[in-house]
Amino acid sequence: MISLPIKDLTFKDLERNFFELGCEIARNMMQQFLEQADEDLARKRDKTQLRHKGKKTTTIKTLMGEVVFSRNIYKKVTDDGQVQHIYLLDEALGFEKIGTISSNLAEKIIELSCHKAYRQVAETITELTNQTISHQAVWDIIQTVGQRQREAEKELIEANQNHELCGDREVPVLFEEADGIWLSMQGKSRPKRGNGRKEMKVGIAYEGWEPRYPSSEEYRTVGKTVFAGYHQAQYFQDLREAILAGKYNMDKIKYRILNGDGASWIKYDHEPKTGLFQLDPYHLSKSIIKNVKDKKARYHIHRWLKAGEFDKVYAKLEELRYQCDGLVDEIEKLNDLETYIRNNEEGIISYKDRKGIEIQSPPEGLEYRTLGTMEKNVDLFAKRMKGAKSWSEEGATNLAKIIAIKMGENFKEKLAGLISGQVSEQLTERFEETITNTRKTIDKAIKKNIHPLHRGKLPYSNYKMTNGRRVILNLFNMQDFGELTYR
Repeated sequence: MISLPIKDLTFKDLERNFFELGCEIARNMMQQFLEQADEDLARKRDKTQLRHKGKKTTTIKTLMGEVVFSRNIYKKVTDDGQVQHIYLLDEALGFEKIGTISSNLAEKIIELSCHKAYRQVAETITELTNQTISHQAVWDIIQTVGQRQREAEKELIEANQNHELCGDREVPVLFEEADGIWLSMQGKSRPKRGNGRKEMKVGIAYEGWEPRYPSSEEYRTVGKTVFAGYHQAQYFQDLREAILAGKYNMDKIKYRILNGDGASWIKYDHEPKTGLFQLDPYHLSKSIIKNVKDKKARYHIHRWLKAGEFDKVYAKLEELRYQCDGLVDEIEKLNDLETYIRNNEEGIISYKDRKGIEIQSPPEGLEYRTLGTMEKNVDLFAKRMKGAKSWSEEGATNLAKIIAIKMGENFKEKLAGLISGQVSEQLTERFEETITNTRKTIDKAIKKNIHPLHRGKLPYSNYKMTNGRRVILNLFNMQDFGELTYR
């Protein structure tokens, strides 16, 4: 039992002590429930197949703290003579844990890891749950869940290659964007040349835009799907196609508009029939500003590119080269810009202004706007994964998979599919019975131990009035009990 200090007691102390008390009660309840459920399973088992081999004490970390309980071990001999050791309680619970950490606690750890460093996550969880969680345990959880997501994606790719996927969502236009984020690498993943960085690929897809709230000038994407990792161009394209095929009916999509900075891996093997490439306006503008010093020339180049007047752009670049007076660096910059524009001519004009492209009206509630949301999405990865941090390819990919799930829709449901199992019907019934009985017990205890405040009447208020009694009544009318002075 926790004793509350009376002297210098603050509400913060009070809250913390009651929280710890509640967690202690919950841990004891869970221990009793698990051990009683295990005994029920022991009585109902097939004793001819499962031989009892004793008990094992197990500690599992939960939201309430560490729960210590004993479970039965059984020996089973298979038809081919192999010996297996089985825990019926684990099977009944659906393995709803990662190692010795419950799925609920793992979910909180994973969610925090999308924003904080592993050490910071460990410190936060340790403080909130009154138990010790190491940063290594946090790292292990991320690697386990990230690896499970990678395996699920491999299965999805195989299913798509076997033409087994066909999503149920139907949209006329699908918007796609891709970009890379350069991360500092460590160990075997660190390249020997350069500054030790490698580019991680990030892709998103969405159906359009909607106002963030009614009458808002800010917009957000609708139906966003995100995928990321250190992958080869072919695998990244296979992953993109598989994820989209599992969500959408691809035959109903008339146009797939892909926005990117022009990198070859972004355009690699993109859908040739319905695909339209759109050069990212941000990267185009950035390249012009970087390579053209003259602000007036920048303005004209921007205007001509938007109108598709490429001959004027190339003529202007030639004029600028002539004006450089042979400065090699300036000429090389202008050459780089011209090469960049020529390689991406087909994607510079906005998809809305292209000839021969008829974009029908968007579904109700949606808008079709100018692409270019990728930088904000990449920034979410950068805030977590850059800044004095270095990674292995596997470690970065595993975390990126989880961040991608969180940035998309239905994060809780998708995460539950990676870390949670299904509790058996028998244990579900016992749980409901235990909770019901516990609530009744608590209600009885509260009624028994909490007494109402009894209020007495003023002295002599219902008696015959005398001069002495009148004096006493006047005394109580003039002063509160706390103001009376006793001598």
